[in-house]
Amino acid sequence: MSGNQQQAYTVGGNLATRMPSLQQLKDHQQLLRLQPCSSSITLFVLLATIALALPAFAYDYPLSSETIRDAYFLGKGSGGAGADFLAEYAHTLPKLKIGAYTSVVRLETPYTQIAEHARETLNYDSQDAVKDFLDKPAVFRVFLDICFRYPDPNVGTSEADKIRIKMSQDDKEIVPKSVERSQYYPFQDSGAFIPSIGEHVQMDFDAGKIESSPLTIEIDTPNGRHAETTFDLSTLK
Repeated sequence: MSGNQQQAYTVGGNLATRMPSLQQLKDHQQLLRLQPCSSSITLFVLLATIALALPAFAYDYPLSSETIRDAYFLGKGSGGAGADFLAEYAHTLPKLKIGAYTSVVRLETPYTQIAEHARETLNYDSQDAVKDFLDKPAVFRVFLDICFRYPDPNVGTSEADKIRIKMSQDDKEIVPKSVERSQYYPFQDSGAFIPSIGEHVQMDFDAGKIESSPLTIEIDTPNGRHAETTFDLSTLK
């Protein structure tokens, strides 16, 4: 057969389709070599994009200058965006409730502390925030207002009267650097007085020992009540 009439035959000897030219075969081989490379590049770009996006929503310490500026602008922002964001850092404990008062656990991360500081400070810009917080030691703080007893003016502050608190991540207990305790007096109208119905606790932790993973806080009261809550620090800064 001539080059212009290259043909292939089936097993039965019937005429089949035209055979590809030598140039067409070379072009096809080149395409096959390029496809895996192109797919690998696409996959690499996709994974890199995901990796860059994840830390933006997770707890991280120490903070970069970019993250400090981000916290600053959150605190200085107008409207309710900042308040809505910070609402994620507080959990109520319905199992520890006295009358109309419900126990609350609130977190303060280095990030939220910058946002709060920026909101409360006049004549303060993002450069000031970076200067004040970059490469400076910080704490991870937990506040607890725990309601567990009805008003009793005779209740003292002995160890037997104190609540027990355990904080853990990845099945490992985290020990605080310091703990401050006081009687908890719920908000009341002017002129009214309600004795302490529980305990207010502030716990400070080394910010570098906190991971971007679920953080569980367990509370046991002197009168045998128990409650716990979990903050997912992979979604909180």
